[in-house]
Amino acid sequence: MSQLTLTAVTKRYGRKTVLDSVSHVFTPGLTLLVGPSGAGKSTLLRLIATAEAPNSGSLAWDGGNRSALRRTLGYAPQAVDLPDDLTAREFALHIAALKGLEAGVADRQFGQITDAIGLNADINNRIASFSGGMRRRLIFAQALLGQPQLLALDEPTAELDGETARKLGALIVERAKEAVVVMTTHLADELAPLATAVLRVENGRLTPQ
Repeated sequence: MSQLTLTAVTKRYGRKTVLDSVSHVFTPGLTLLVGPSGAGKSTLLRLIATAEAPNSGSLAWDGGNRSALRRTLGYAPQAVDLPDDLTAREFALHIAALKGLEAGVADRQFGQITDAIGLNADINNRIASFSGGMRRRLIFAQALLGQPQLLALDEPTAELDGETARKLGALIVERAKEAVVVMTTHLADELAPLATAVLRVENGRLTPQ
């Protein structure tokens, strides 16, 4: 069974310690991160996604290094600068190429994902015309390309109406049947009964909720 192992992970910004010697093993299933704003939830997800490196400690996917982790990763950050001059489909195929996916397979997957979350009618429109909610759905869709075994999702349901947020939640729960999914969401109370674990991030620590 694949797993993500954090060993004594510490992350500091200047004199502020955001994560302090955090150790945890994430196994397949949905893990929700909860805690006060600024406690380090997004920082932890950035570390998992290798967007940042810890000051000390290590993260390993099935005992491998950062390269092994990146090969199986899908990441949806809370905020990202999207290329406004591309269409959603062009952007998705670019991401798919970076993941090493065959274009035809990626195109079919992207169509299926965007159809499920109500974005399919707009995939040939330029991202410049997208609302905040549409951009959020696009960021989520690209993270699912390639059926990654590790998903790091930072507020994927933000800026979405209730129905669309529930559609995303259903896809996340379905993916968590096979993959390690770590996420923050304002729907934590709603998704908690379906989660494998709920972990609280506070005062530099990671503890069961």
